[in-house]
Amino acid sequence: MLETRVARTAWVCCSVMLALGWNVPQASAHAEKSVTVTGKAVGLSLSAQEEARADALRQAVQQACGAFINAQTQVENYQATYDHVMSLAAGFVENYSVEREWQDAELSYCTIRAEVSTSLVEKEWAAFAHTYKRAGYPRVVVVITEDDDIDDTRPPITGGGVQSVIENFFLSKGVTLMDKQQTDSVRERDLSLAAINDDVNRLASVAAAFNAEVVVYGQASAKYAGAADIGGRQTHRWDISLTVRTIQTDSARVLSSNVYRPERRHTSTSRGSGGDALLNLAREEAPNVLRDLGTAWNANAVNYTTCQLSFMPCSRKRFKTIRDALAEVRGVQAGPDGIRLRELVNEVASVEVDWQFELSMLADRIEELEIEGMTFEITEQTGNRLSIRVNATE
Repeated sequence: MLETRVARTAWVCCSVMLALGWNVPQASAHAEKSVTVTGKAVGLSLSAQEEARADALRQAVQQACGAFINAQTQVENYQATYDHVMSLAAGFVENYSVEREWQDAELSYCTIRAEVSTSLVEKEWAAFAHTYKRAGYPRVVVVITEDDDIDDTRPPITGGGVQSVIENFFLSKGVTLMDKQQTDSVRERDLSLAAINDDVNRLASVAAAFNAEVVVYGQASAKYAGAADIGGRQTHRWDISLTVRTIQTDSARVLSSNVYRPERRHTSTSRGSGGDALLNLAREEAPNVLRDLGTAWNANAVNYTTCQLSFMPCSRKRFKTIRDALAEVRGVQAGPDGIRLRELVNEVASVEVDWQFELSMLADRIEELEIEGMTFEITEQTGNRLSIRVNATE
């Protein structure tokens, strides 16, 4: 029997697309398009089948709105907006029927026939892109180790010229940095040591104590590449690079990692050190470092939903067991760090979970959890909230 499902269709839009200057085709209030698509997922379990169906819904939106989406590829923040819209794919499908489900070679497949509201996709695209543009940047601490000649015996330093260039550029663009009056001594002692030791967890911990949301952690290095005669003049060549990771302080999660290099090898007429070469690289790449920071931060902020869960009856010990099991479920973001106990009162545990898919899929995964001595029953589901009864078993 074909399964038909009515999906969410009401979305609040906060901007006018034409005002944003996009190449947006005119659409009626209820424009729809019918498509037949196939989704797939790794695995042969029931959850894999559901993920294949969710993938089919995303494919349906992609196919139905392909012309519109392709027209946006040159628009600023395209990838983040695309990822956001695709994460809400089920909400743009007015209804669908499952034509076929099957498994083959460790993959699950699902073919659906779907009616997609193209007008809702276009409106959500505009609304999110407008919100994204206003989102700005997080509170930041910058710490960059700098080694102007990796072949000498001098250790890397922090707080050098490269770090200053990046910090000053960030400040010029309105990014909120840690208060230098508060952090000079901290940077010298804790941040510097953690950076030199490449201790990501410690970096995140120190920065979080000063209310920074992200650490921009860089490693700038230069290697002497020898001398060469060019036009009768001796020049010295340097291979230089700047590796930058953005780290979320509340979880030590690495949001992005990028390597920046000059298009051409740096040359100079004096042997000196690679310090000048690194400064030039920092000046050239500071705009790209900031761009990548904004992209990583905003993409991380919108690619999942924070769901509110209530487990009852639940002790702190029981919560830890549930958290460890739930952290292994595909779709939970950042493992155990994506599951937070906010309050425990009268054996009711109020929990936040960062979740990638629909709330109904999270409800299904919770009811399927296999934990010795416990079973789970969803007693209420509204908005982004679930109430779960924890039943004791022998």
